[in-house]
Amino acid sequence: MSQQSWARGTEGAGPLTLDVTLHNLFAPAANASVSCRFTFDPAAPFSVRLDLMTPSAPRISWVVGRDLLMQGTEGLSGEADVKIWPSRRHDDTPFLYLRLERTDASAAFMTELAPIRAWLERTYDLVPRGGESRLVDWDALACGLLPPR
Repeated sequence: MSQQSWARGTEGAGPLTLDVTLHNLFAPAANASVSCRFTFDPAAPFSVRLDLMTPSAPRISWVVGRDLLMQGTEGLSGEADVKIWPSRRHDDTPFLYLRLERTDASAAFMTELAPIRAWLERTYDLVPRGGESRLVDWDALACGLLPPR
């Protein structure tokens, strides 16, 4: 149903990406397919960036917690502006549903669950759960939060 591809930065360094096709559940059939790139960067190990690329609009980016996304592959996860859950269609193919909301708009998408789950497992191979804080540059983060001198 969906197309997907994996990529890793040169020589195994850098972000791990997954390109998939999402299907917008509320869009007319002619506009229902949306390309989406999932990006995990070990330099920001707590999150995953989703870049939705539509031909008629600028790229839309969402940042979601990596653990929230993984939990969504097993059951309902998230609240407020991001909700993720697995489901099955009549042909028993597992799907992942994503509902993204903001004040002025909302959208619901579905895609095959297996590629997302396998890609997420790969991110945990790169940065195991519980090991994320060792990769964060806490000094740089603190400097970014402080007012300029």
